[in-house]
Amino acid sequence: MSDIEPYHDNDDEPEWAGDPKQMGFLDHLEELRWTLLKPLAIFVIAFVASMIRIVDVKDILLAPLHANYVHLPEAERLRVFEGLTTYNVTGVFMAMLLIGVIIGLMIASPVIVYYVGRFLAPALTKHEKKILIPGSIAVFVLFLLGCSFGYFFLLPRTIGAVIWFNNLLGFQLLWTTSNYFGFLTFTILGLGIAFQMPLAIVVLVSVGVVTPEQLRQYRRYIVLTIVVLAAILTPPEPITQLALAGPLWILYELAIIVSAFLVKKQKQDEDEAERLDDD
Repeated sequence: MSDIEPYHDNDDEPEWAGDPKQMGFLDHLEELRWTLLKPLAIFVIAFVASMIRIVDVKDILLAPLHANYVHLPEAERLRVFEGLTTYNVTGVFMAMLLIGVIIGLMIASPVIVYYVGRFLAPALTKHEKKILIPGSIAVFVLFLLGCSFGYFFLLPRTIGAVIWFNNLLGFQLLWTTSNYFGFLTFTILGLGIAFQMPLAIVVLVSVGVVTPEQLRQYRRYIVLTIVVLAAILTPPEPITQLALAGPLWILYELAIIVSAFLVKKQKQDEDEAERLDDD
């Protein structure tokens, strides 16, 4: 009888499988508590720092608004109020508090992902652990790219179009604190989430919901949907609409390429495992 043991692929088994020294329920709760305390500390530090420098934070957030007023003719600037108004006693305070919370969460998000991933790591398979870190980095990078695109490009042009339209009709535009910061938050965070599209597609392909072939087959409908959404979410300017639709289209094509590569690699791994089992 041969002493060679048959090949077994353990990539689909959790790290703790077969370990007699598994942690109890209370031990898991204690570890979870310490896992959450560290990201919470980072969040609190970032929140407090943003509150201390709230004037600088306010200037950064108002920059897209002021940049558009600077380019107005002097005659129009004289009859335009360039600041923000509020009709609520606590409106400014609550707006700045919300901004501080958002900044704290954005800064602490990589730490949160890291510690939550480390907490879940023992229950993950080797294959899942391999994609945990790259996936977390991809989430953060795509979110940062989306937010940056919204702040530096889309937001100033959208505000400029709104100001131009009101001036054209002879209306004086008064931005309230809640309206402006709500609009800013919706635009920036919305694009940060929208830029997660390729990652979501890759996940759907990985679990078998869709295939790269289907993504290619329905490409024209997806692109049409992207163009329609860009037309709805942006001012009626072709350049701005294309500027939003273009990156989303590129991200969709990138998702198809990455998905096809992952499917091909998965098929190669399965063929290799079958060959070793046959041997």
